[in-house]
Amino acid sequence: MARFPDDFIQKVHPVISGSTQWTLSDADDNMLFSVVGGGIGIYGDGVRTFEMYDCEQADVVLQNATIKEINDYLSKLEQ
Repeated sequence: MARFPDDFIQKVHPVISGSTQWTLSDADDNMLFSVVGGGIGIYGDGVRTFEMYDCEQADVVLQNATIKEINDYLSKLEQ
């Protein structure tokens, strides 16, 4: 089971100044999840809360989600 943030790659967000992005990709380098935090216009401070986007389920965006909430979501997908 993938866990946030341990199994995600962390980098400076390429578009939103002052924010961080964590991504999880599959073996073919297709992005599966994007988690962002900090910066203006993002639903999460990047420390305690985050905004998570499920790239395969375009309608799923968790706003102001905690690490536990993100990991709970990830674990439900693997059941």
